[in-house]
Amino acid sequence: MKNGHHILIVNYDFPPNEGIGGRRWAKFAKQLAAEGYDVHVIKADPIEGNNQSVWKHDVEHENIHVYSLPRKYPVHFSHPKRDVVSRIKYRLHKWRLERNEEGTIYDISIGWKNELLSKAQSLIREYNIVNVMASGAPWKMLYDISGLKSVFAHLNLIIDYRDPWLKALNYGIPGLNADRKRIEEMKQTFILENASVIVTPYEYLTEELRQWNLLHCKNHPDFRVLTHFYDKADTEASKVVQKEKITLIYGGDLYQGIEKELLLLKSEILEIKSTHPLLYQKLSVKIFTHKHNDKTFADIEAVEVLPSVGKEIFKEVSNASAVLIFLSPNKKNDRTTKFFENLPSRKPYLIVAEDGEVTQFVKENKLGYVLNKDDGSLAEFLQLIDEKKLNFNEQFNYEKFELKEITRQLISMFK
Repeated sequence: MKNGHHILIVNYDFPPNEGIGGRRWAKFAKQLAAEGYDVHVIKADPIEGNNQSVWKHDVEHENIHVYSLPRKYPVHFSHPKRDVVSRIKYRLHKWRLERNEEGTIYDISIGWKNELLSKAQSLIREYNIVNVMASGAPWKMLYDISGLKSVFAHLNLIIDYRDPWLKALNYGIPGLNADRKRIEEMKQTFILENASVIVTPYEYLTEELRQWNLLHCKNHPDFRVLTHFYDKADTEASKVVQKEKITLIYGGDLYQGIEKELLLLKSEILEIKSTHPLLYQKLSVKIFTHKHNDKTFADIEAVEVLPSVGKEIFKEVSNASAVLIFLSPNKKNDRTTKFFENLPSRKPYLIVAEDGEVTQFVKENKLGYVLNKDDGSLAEFLQLIDEKKLNFNEQFNYEKFELKEITRQLISMFK
């Protein structure tokens, strides 16, 4: 144990819960435990019948202590089924949430406050905890946990925004009326008033929150960028199999709003099929995703849409020609988890996205190729790959984005 330091993490879907929301802090917990910290984690109970997280083994450590609390948000509303009884329950829960909640009703930490604060206060007192970290989404629990500062003025409260909140395209935010939107704004203001440090994975998001704080708050916390990262243990290179195919690999969710990018890639593939038949015969696109029933690429022989394969995706990438990254317009500035996870493979990226921070980063560092309505063509990219003429930066220093390095940045925020 490092200097007797006990720390607390609040992460709603921490492993073994299924969901990408637990990956970031599971990895931080793993590294912090390796550094000698005693890591206490408060999470929600998993949903019955769901798969377990592919990162569940990362948090199996004697220094990681996980406390799972009952969910209070109705599962029939968050994970609705299609039978008649389930539909009735869904409508009933929606009616109750609309009557009882002033802000968005699409926040799965609604109703969790009492259990969360009771457990957090108990741990803080028992282990003399100073450093408390909470990561959202969901958002209401960040608001609830921020209230601890009125009880424990000494807390070093580090709040992590994994995604935008008030400008989100999900969580019911776009459809809120003015009164409900003001409640969400009030929650964010309260969090920024009580936080010691605000971190996000993205420069633009950190700056947006800094500006909000200056306009709405008297207290001014520290604002930091704490990027996503790769874990060396996940990405150790598999044996590379030489293939005649030009293989493009995508692994991850097909985010809301990504339809335009998928259709662009589809049109480019069909164009190659028509005008470059020999190049088309060499092409193999594999998309591993939870939404493997997506029909965008149906009847295109060169494309396979397959179920997610967990950590096996790193083997697929090791034997690929390039890594596909799809970004919807609202994520064009987000260097997401999968962006960093694939860096050590030293495989070129094919970024299918509008111009933004991600496309700029790839171009400036010569890490691949950009395909959007204004730039590039898939045929050109495949020909450059096939002829080994792609201008790719083999010397890029990806090690600065390794888990251990980014965790050191987090530790620098501790008291």
